Amino acid sequence: MKFLSKKFHIFIDKADSNKPQRIHIAHTSRAGGVGIFLAFCLIFFAGDYLSLNLYFFIAFTIVFISGLSEDFSASLSPKTRLLIQLLGVCIGIFGVGAVITDLSPIIKLPYFLGIAFSLFGIIGVCNAINIIDGLNGLAGGICIMAFTAIGIAGFIVKADFILLASIIGAGGVMGFIILNFPKGKIFLGDGGAYMLGFILAILLSVLTQKNTYVSTWFGLTIMIYPVWEVLFSIYRRKIKRNLSPMQPDRMHLHMLLHKRVFKNNPLSSAIIWLFNLPFMILGVIFMHRAWVLMGICIVFIIIYMIIYRRLVKFKFF
Repeated sequence: MKFLSKKFHIFIDKADSNKPQRIHIAHTSRAGGVGIFLAFCLIFFAGDYLSLNLYFFIAFTIVFISGLSEDFSASLSPKTRLLIQLLGVCIGIFGVGAVITDLSPIIKLPYFLGIAFSLFGIIGVCNAINIIDGLNGLAGGICIMAFTAIGIAGFIVKADFILLASIIGAGGVMGFIILNFPKGKIFLGDGGAYMLGFILAILLSVLTQKNTYVSTWFGLTIMIYPVWEVLFSIYRRKIKRNLSPMQPDRMHLHMLLHKRVFKNNPLSSAIIWLFNLPFMILGVIFMHRAWVLMGICIVFIIIYMIIYRRLVKFKFF
């Protein structure tokens, strides 16, 4: 895909474009998500999963296209992309039964509220992975850890499809990250980021809603870094600065670490991987303990905010 992108000048992220979140200095292919998409396609066509999970296949394809079209033309408005994602997510949650209603021990949502919550949550995760896809290997590394955690949980509760999809996801991202980290020879692109976010969110929704052993809060714990990044970004932009929450900026945690502390793209990614790893491990260990998982999320947010505040005030050391 990297060769085809450069040969035909498609799916190229130009270094001289004026996107504020841009860090790289060379024109780079954004087609990294295509290989991951094909990996998922092959398993569905090769086995019985296409007939059993047709809705899931159609849904992640639509979500992938919503980002791929932006990678190809860079002309879709955020609202248009959001509407396309909404279509894919609707097909996904109804087709595979991924409506989140059980938020025990706090509340059990009525079905219609569960639909709204699921739509918001899954679309949020799609965009959360896209937001953290700003440094070489960052989004890919987080996704590999998340797929691994989900796969372990799927193995424990004997959810075969969850386990298989997690193995495919982790393997597909590993193939991509070989070219993406540390040199950034290819990028995930909006298509890859949206698709990975969607697949992770759907797998977590199905895993936690159809297996009583795994708490819904396991999903939040595993995805706490990208989810909190997008929620905090909305707060920063809309509440603090009265800007559109969809307007990109250079104030994400990974950008501040890169710009103000390490000044090294892959090193900044590796530091954030290490920061997330203990929370992922604790999430797997306590996947059935809702209150513990909630506490883990709170601890993460507190540490994140302390680090962020120090970075903004130039007082990291």
